[in-house]
Amino acid sequence: MNLLFVFADQWRAGALGYAKEDPVKTPNMDKFCEESTYCDHTFSTFPVCSPHRASLMTGKYPLSAGFFTNCKRGLSLRLKDEEICIGQVLKKSGYDTAYIGKWHLDEPEQNYHEFPKSGARDWDAYTPPGVRRHGFDYWYSYGTYDMHLSPHYWHDSDEMIKVNKWSPEHETDKAIEYLSKIRDKSKPFAMYISWNPPHSVYSEVPDEYLKLYEDVELKENVSLENIHHHTGENAAMSEEELRLTTKQYYAAISGLDKQFGRLIDFLKENNLYEDTLVILSADHGDMMGSHGLMGKHVWYEESIKIPFVLHVPGNNNKRCYTCIGSQDMMPTVLGLLGCSIPDSVEGEDCSKFIKGAEDKNRVSFIMACPGRADFVEKFKKVGKDPAGFGWRGVRTQEYTYVMELGYDVISNPKRYLYDIKNDPQQKTILDLEIEENKRLAKKMEEEVIKWMERQNDGFLKNWKTAI
Repeated sequence: MNLLFVFADQWRAGALGYAKEDPVKTPNMDKFCEESTYCDHTFSTFPVCSPHRASLMTGKYPLSAGFFTNCKRGLSLRLKDEEICIGQVLKKSGYDTAYIGKWHLDEPEQNYHEFPKSGARDWDAYTPPGVRRHGFDYWYSYGTYDMHLSPHYWHDSDEMIKVNKWSPEHETDKAIEYLSKIRDKSKPFAMYISWNPPHSVYSEVPDEYLKLYEDVELKENVSLENIHHHTGENAAMSEEELRLTTKQYYAAISGLDKQFGRLIDFLKENNLYEDTLVILSADHGDMMGSHGLMGKHVWYEESIKIPFVLHVPGNNNKRCYTCIGSQDMMPTVLGLLGCSIPDSVEGEDCSKFIKGAEDKNRVSFIMACPGRADFVEKFKKVGKDPAGFGWRGVRTQEYTYVMELGYDVISNPKRYLYDIKNDPQQKTILDLEIEENKRLAKKMEEEVIKWMERQNDGFLKNWKTAI
């Protein structure tokens, strides 16, 4: 069986027509959802690009893979050469492997050269052939670059390929070219496509998709007062500006829908669809003004809840309710393809849940750390590890519980409990002085503590010191 794994950046689960939450138009994806297994409890373990991607590739929790923040300028952080990733496992299993689009798991070249020959700037990087591609043979990618209407890529040399086309459309062109002309057709294929939109810059979207939206209603939990990122960066905007930004966000997703439709049509027209595991997902969501926040990095549903829809040939189960996290995706894909799972994997093969088994007690642990450059420098000055701060939590079928130390060197411990089943927009933090809530929070905190102990997570020691 072949594999096509498509994932977008900063695309929240509710921004899909089939989810019936946000008023976004995604007819091709909706049809795909109808004929596939729709997983409605899938979460980004660490709702930031690089940490999720590290988990997606290794099957490990982000900290175990060495990620407490994004790969960024001034920080020596990248996916380690010794990590066993899904590309390597699939290649060893006889697959023709390919990766197209955003990678964001390599160290920025400007950490070492002011003017790299590749032309990479800021957080971006050219990943050369070899071990740093972790088993992906065909490579048409870049590190991270948010000019969606004028993207660039690297293939097998450090010569930058500049393109004058919306990035998801161009990447879909390249994917179809690979499938039709480049791959070794004597082998099954395994291709990952990483689309950058609907990630900011939000205005970088073709007009044809923006025209689909005359106006949009903002979510009930949107607050216009002092809009900012959870990590503190200001993102203040008026209601009119937020409406435009939301339209642009939805427009980008409608654009992705068109490109996804092209991929599915190609598979069906070439008799590949019923022999291909097709997965549609994202790395994390976007707050888009909910709770007065933009971006990600926070425990709210708009940030952590992501699409995870799987077309598994021969599988009749239409819905999966079990909690699934970032680290579970790699072993689940391998399980569905019948490939062996490396001992290094920490996540669980959830293929049995995709096929209809249920585990209502299974949970997803969630987390984030202070990773902004000034935060990291501040922690360094006082000799503390930023990976042991931020927040940790757990998402069950019905609740979210969070333990927060904050992003400063001086901890400010707080606890939050939300009833997602009865309050899906998390408008109310449950009162932990009420005995029933206190008991529930205590039970959930015990689960988070056990998880942190297994992870040797420095947060636990800092939490015990602070409370």
